[in-house]
Amino acid sequence: MPPAPTPVADLLRLSASRAPDAVAVTGDGRAATYGELAERSDRVADALIAAGLEPGDRVGYVDRNATEYFELLFGAAKAGAVLVPLNFRLAPDEMRWILADAAVSLVVVGPEHAEVPVEEGVPVIVVGPAYEEWLAGARPRDPKRDAAGDELIVLMYSSGTTGRPKGVNVTASGLASGVALFGSCFDLGGRAGEAGGAVSMVPIPYYHIAGAGWALITIAEGGTLVQCREPTPASMLDQLIRHRVTHTAMVPAVIQVMAELPAARDADFSALRQIVYGASPITESLLARAVALFGAEFFQSYGLTETIGVTTLLGPDQHLPDNPVKGRLRSAGRAVPGMEVAILDLETDRPADPGVVGEVIVRGPCVTTGYWRNPAETAAAFLPGGWLRTGDAGSMDGDGYLYLHDRIKDMIVSGGENVYPAEVESALAGHPAVLETAVIGVPSERWGETPLAVVVPRPGQETTEEELLAWTRERLAHYKCPTAVSFVDALPRNPSGKVLKRELRRPWWEGNDRRIG
Repeated sequence: MPPAPTPVADLLRLSASRAPDAVAVTGDGRAATYGELAERSDRVADALIAAGLEPGDRVGYVDRNATEYFELLFGAAKAGAVLVPLNFRLAPDEMRWILADAAVSLVVVGPEHAEVPVEEGVPVIVVGPAYEEWLAGARPRDPKRDAAGDELIVLMYSSGTTGRPKGVNVTASGLASGVALFGSCFDLGGRAGEAGGAVSMVPIPYYHIAGAGWALITIAEGGTLVQCREPTPASMLDQLIRHRVTHTAMVPAVIQVMAELPAARDADFSALRQIVYGASPITESLLARAVALFGAEFFQSYGLTETIGVTTLLGPDQHLPDNPVKGRLRSAGRAVPGMEVAILDLETDRPADPGVVGEVIVRGPCVTTGYWRNPAETAAAFLPGGWLRTGDAGSMDGDGYLYLHDRIKDMIVSGGENVYPAEVESALAGHPAVLETAVIGVPSERWGETPLAVVVPRPGQETTEEELLAWTRERLAHYKCPTAVSFVDALPRNPSGKVLKRELRRPWWEGNDRRIG
């Protein structure tokens, strides 16, 4: 069994006490040792308390991956406050709604987000001179007001199927359990400053549980975190080689592009030990090329924001090209130690037999306690016994391997970002030439899938694909916007009037046996 979870702030406290001069963060942004990170997070905690924040109060963060994120995360944890990391690519109206819903008491932002829309009276501290002055006026004292148990430590917003994001409660015990459970699955070697210590590259944004979780696992082990602020395949390749990275997480699309870079052919990847990927399965041909290039062990992971990390893992033994179990690479793996996964029959709500497609449900110590100030959504998400409905359709074989098939909630995963059609449909509905619309995910070689808007034009009104795409880009984060528009006379519906999105998707996905990341 994995080790017992450690209080979140203790992840930094312990690593800093063991090796204060070891490098905690390097790569893009400001480098920091464990001692520096501990001392500056102490100052953040003191500054938050001096600003009047009480345990449980929320602190917003808007920026790309930066060292300040960890200062704020651990500082808030030490002060008993709750960090609310926002997707920096959100449109202003989206940011405004989340910050208001979370009722943040203070926001720390990168320079490019200095005009972040906040409620009147909410202080905004911009990283740079203002942030440094804020820290300089605080004492390097750890108040040790840590949250515990089911008390919140992070509030992560996940786009909602009803058109508004939902705040996912990340508790102190849930986050610590996620770090302990997932971290136990990897060989992270010695601690920072020791021979064989882990050097982990994190290209995933920290506002994603995958990025934040992978970073915390590295810090818990006292490893060195190689930070990626604006990751591209070329920049990631440079970081891998320059810092002799031992562990990293990537999506298959990035692995594919990186493997095709001319600079990768003669690169030295001898330090690289393990690669975690997710969002979509990896093809056998790409796996063979990637193994030959990187020479590392591959893991596939599946999880949700609501599971506060990884639920299932497909290990290196199942990635062997000569695996006797045909099709095993299409599996998302088996439940990690401490987590339970089951399939619920879609018609009877009873456990499904092996091989039968149903809803994936999960249970474990790192599953969220619910949605922020949303008892109705919380009640709908949980079954008796603490089982969480994922909204994903899947099946399980006799050996306990999970296979994902489709998305019950219609969520689109584009380049690792979650896109909910209801948000896009709501934006399109405001255009005067749109009578009705349905947004679906269609295959994309680069992004896995991208949003397609199926539009019924309003009689007497004219519009073009270019006009509608520009309309959505003015109102939504660009990654949520459709990449194409298909005009139709009517949307297919069932007798009760519900749009049959499965019918809209079918022509695009014929021949694909997996329609979910």
